[in-house]
Amino acid sequence: MTGFSESSTVQLALIERLVSLGWTHIPGKDLDRRIDGVFIENDLSAALIRLNPLVAAQPVRVDEILPRLRAAALAAAYDGLVLANERMTTWLRGHQTMKFIGADDYDPVRVIDLAHPTRNQLVVSDEVTFGSPGQNRRFDLVLWVNGIPLVVGETKTPVKASVSWLNAARDIHGTYEVEASPFFATNLLSFASEGREFHYGAVGQLPEEWLLWGSTTDPWDLSGAERVLRSVDLLLNPARLLSILRDFVLFDRSLTGGQSRLSKLIPRYPQVEGVEAIHKRVLDPLRRQGLIWQSQGTGKTLLMAFAALRLLQDPAIGGPTVLIVLDRIDLVEQTVRQFQTAGLPRLRVAGTKEDLRRILAEDARGIIVTTIFRFEGAGFLNDRANIIVLIDEAHRTQEGRLGDDLRTAVPNAQFFGLTGTAVSDAERNTFKLFGDPDDPGWVLNRYTIERSIADGSSVPIHVETRLVDFHIDKEALDEAFAAMADEEGLTDEEREVLADRAASAKTFVRNPERIREVCADLVEHYLTKVAPLGLKAQVVAYDRQLCVAYNDEISRLLAERGVEDQNEAAVVMTTGTTKDEPAEWRKRFQLTREQEAAVKARFRDPGDPLRFLIVTAKLLTGFDASIEGVMYLDKPLRLHTLFQAICRTNRRYTNRITGQEKHYGLIADYVGLGSQIATALRDADPERGGRRPVDVEGLAEEFLTAMDATLERFAGIDRSDIGFEALMAAQDRIRGEEEGEAFARDFLRVEGLWEFLDPSPVTAAHRTEHRWLAQVYESVQPTGTSDALLWQRLGAKTLELVHGHITEVRVTSTGLDEVIVDAETIEAIRQLGLPDGTVTLPEADEPITVAEAFDTIEARIRRRLESSGNHPVYVAISERLERLRSRQITQAAASVEILKELLDVAKHVTAAERADDAGQIDAVSILPDPNVGALTQILREYAPPDVPVIIENIVADIDTIVRQVRFTGWNQTQEGDRTVRKEVRLILKKYGLPTTGELFDRAYAYIRENY
Repeated sequence: MTGFSESSTVQLALIERLVSLGWTHIPGKDLDRRIDGVFIENDLSAALIRLNPLVAAQPVRVDEILPRLRAAALAAAYDGLVLANERMTTWLRGHQTMKFIGADDYDPVRVIDLAHPTRNQLVVSDEVTFGSPGQNRRFDLVLWVNGIPLVVGETKTPVKASVSWLNAARDIHGTYEVEASPFFATNLLSFASEGREFHYGAVGQLPEEWLLWGSTTDPWDLSGAERVLRSVDLLLNPARLLSILRDFVLFDRSLTGGQSRLSKLIPRYPQVEGVEAIHKRVLDPLRRQGLIWQSQGTGKTLLMAFAALRLLQDPAIGGPTVLIVLDRIDLVEQTVRQFQTAGLPRLRVAGTKEDLRRILAEDARGIIVTTIFRFEGAGFLNDRANIIVLIDEAHRTQEGRLGDDLRTAVPNAQFFGLTGTAVSDAERNTFKLFGDPDDPGWVLNRYTIERSIADGSSVPIHVETRLVDFHIDKEALDEAFAAMADEEGLTDEEREVLADRAASAKTFVRNPERIREVCADLVEHYLTKVAPLGLKAQVVAYDRQLCVAYNDEISRLLAERGVEDQNEAAVVMTTGTTKDEPAEWRKRFQLTREQEAAVKARFRDPGDPLRFLIVTAKLLTGFDASIEGVMYLDKPLRLHTLFQAICRTNRRYTNRITGQEKHYGLIADYVGLGSQIATALRDADPERGGRRPVDVEGLAEEFLTAMDATLERFAGIDRSDIGFEALMAAQDRIRGEEEGEAFARDFLRVEGLWEFLDPSPVTAAHRTEHRWLAQVYESVQPTGTSDALLWQRLGAKTLELVHGHITEVRVTSTGLDEVIVDAETIEAIRQLGLPDGTVTLPEADEPITVAEAFDTIEARIRRRLESSGNHPVYVAISERLERLRSRQITQAAASVEILKELLDVAKHVTAAERADDAGQIDAVSILPDPNVGALTQILREYAPPDVPVIIENIVADIDTIVRQVRFTGWNQTQEGDRTVRKEVRLILKKYGLPTTGELFDRAYAYIRENY
């Protein structure tokens, strides 16, 4: 007996599964082919005759086709594999034409029946050899379609912990694709598995970038052999593979380091699900819209590209127009670049309102890319029903007048919103604007952030607090301010104006000493922690003035260190927006669209010295740069804006020069995100917020009544007279405090109704009267000029006083563990936000606060205490929560620490409740002392008391396994992290110990630190 082997376990299991999916197993040694040939030529010849009437009429024409196919495959050896694969994809899709001898015209040649998968010859072979004698390679598994090798699989043994799927993927990428490239010219995708994980990738794709396949209807934490076999069922069934070949393969030509690089793009499973959901909805005669909600950084632009390709190729839709609507010009440029380089057909850009009107008036078919702003006031443009509108970043500008203008322009179109951050607040509700009420939660397709992180589609985000301390000599400052005010003879009101403006947040963030300390800290942090990983940094400043200050100080510090030639900083911000901005800003920082694109390209280029990208609003959202490893955040952000900002760092990235993989994205927080992280990560509620249905007819009648009442006080004044005398006459009618307040109330009522109704026929008929009333209202409002003049005269002097009394500024790390935005944390955050039957959550549109989360958890604990008779587990959790509540959130450090511990408590409450419901509450360990150190102590402390264990054996097992599976730098890679976590859980399970919770967390933390 030889024991478990690769072929007897993983390989055999995959073959059996594939056979159950419709593949016929023929061992590689029994295939009817030469080992130096790419194809099974008898099967290919039979398919050519079966699928092509002209060939069936004269089978000898097979001999005209086969040499061209052989040549196209062999070209991979000298033209490059990806280029050969692109050419061969044209053949596989049936788009290649030939003029046969004796024929009059060119005709397409079909080699695969893409519409009917089961009508093809489907074969799975093991141990397939390719090459010449003495110089050949053997592939573990090959999937053949009509004699064409469409998929290659490499397996590894499941019983050797030091070998994983990654070794198999590296064999394919680094050896087989190089030494046997002609065999991969027809390759759709390859896969690798050791029975524990299953990953797939395209030709030329780095193994570290290979992804998992799955389904959004499965548990997000599905893993092990169950996930492997599920992936085989979902991905390698003939219908899915041929669907990917037909609709989901694109080729991208991108510039990197000034050189064009060709790469193959194949989809992730949420992209396929999203596209197919859109396609199915387009064909639904009863429903006209849908919401695609997929996490930031998971490829929504590519999803739109695949969707456009799918829709354009379906004859049932009848030559549609796919309208891609974005909300920023830079997103148009980015999307068009990706679409063009990927080779999407019939692509046009509507760069102006006139372009859009002309293209739609021409009834153009194909893809049109434009911005939402091109529809402003456009009116009706085209009423065709097969216009499909795909709207990216659907949570931002699609509600209100612009969204109404869009729907007026193409009234019969179908609308699909794509977003990573669905919003439901007082003004907006992404769900009800784009969703269908019959869809679960108003969402057509959902790919959550926790699923994305678990899949490796995006990386976790760590938040590291950088505490900014300073001292204000308040007494001395008050004395100096009073002396200045006396010297200037200021009134009490003027003193208050200066004090209020000087006390704003801007005053403190712009303090010169604070700027120096923050910049020194972030430069040191970057050079020591981030630069060695080959990653780059985005700096988010409070405002444009801080952008300039940080750019100058960072550049000075880099020059001082003598590293400015390897590390540069650049500012991307809007200039020319205010009259009082320094003239030098335009000279130094004004960028054309082309120049801004060049800066972004430099930042994305790992070989370019541009390391710091300094922004305040631009590039804070909608900017994809996977090389960004850290965001230095020095600007307060909230809700979806905060979520989108921190997700700039969550893109997967592997440095092609060094092979260094990004393990996580880092946020260095200088302002105190605290509980805002939890709030930003919570799901929006589709039933809250947004513009609600209104009685338009009733409001129109109310508007007319309010308008007449407001105009009545100006009876006799000629409203067509735009002269000064007429304005003075109107102001005379509202002189006096009582009359002025009454007019203000009436006008604001008119204004509120106007905002609800406009645009509409009733507002269009009264636009002149509304404008006249608005101008009268504005003419009697206080101008604030005196305050502005006072600040202009004494503002600089006041700020100098304040800055002169801020001392001892220093930036330090808090010493706290980082807040880690991973799948488990997000699940805990969402548990905090679940409405609880005994807690009255706020009815307002604001998300649940930390205080409300405290109340929610406390109520849950209270009920469990009562029902369990004060079980020690709930008593311990209750005591910990009370200690946590007693601490005050006074600064960034405490805020983040409170959040971390609150999340930890939430996890324990949830775990305890589940155990309680299952009748296993006595097996739950009491919350531990956080100061336990060594592994043995950890296991002794946290093992349930009723589970007999031999501590020394457990420690020995963990030590043995971890030393086998870990490698140098294992805790800096996703693969190493996952492997060690999995092995530790298996050991704990072996001894009947809990595989999640405090025992695992403490043990793993010790292993990560010491192995």
